[in-house]
Amino acid sequence: MNNQVISNKYQKIRLAALAQTQSDFEQFEPDFIDHIDLTEINEYALRSQDEWEIPVNRQIGWDWRQVRNQYRRDHMARVELAVWYDEELCGLMIGKASDGKLVVKINYIQGGQAENPLKGFIVPIASHCAELFAVAVEADWIGIQDPIDDEDLLNYYRALGFDERDPFDPRNNALFKRVVTDED
Repeated sequence: MNNQVISNKYQKIRLAALAQTQSDFEQFEPDFIDHIDLTEINEYALRSQDEWEIPVNRQIGWDWRQVRNQYRRDHMARVELAVWYDEELCGLMIGKASDGKLVVKINYIQGGQAENPLKGFIVPIASHCAELFAVAVEADWIGIQDPIDDEDLLNYYRALGFDERDPFDPRNNALFKRVVTDED
């Protein structure tokens, strides 16, 4: 299989995961219907992210454009997500499947403005999207790589099911969650 065929395969999987996640969250929260939009991280998302006013205690320190470009260049089996409410960008996430497709990791995730209409939903939306992508590539785990060392945030991740250390490399700083499929 040539690279373009493989790239197209993962593009279809990404878009399907975005569409299904959006549909699932609209069913979960009917107020989201006609307001929420999940896209890949396009130029409009990057320009919108540049305008976020992030409090100093929430600043992460990476360049989303650089991260997005690197992942697009180096990882065909990636998942990327921009979370919109109407015209407001509320969050970004990018991750990738491991080489052996054992795990899909959320490598970068960030919520938008301190107050936005989807506050509290960014991680659940991103997690669900990563899980759907993992099911499609037959990975058994999803993970959050290098979570910020904040006890409240770590407890939040654990409450969402990210309650296991990396089962493949105990030295890795990641929280993992087993993927649940209908067959489980």
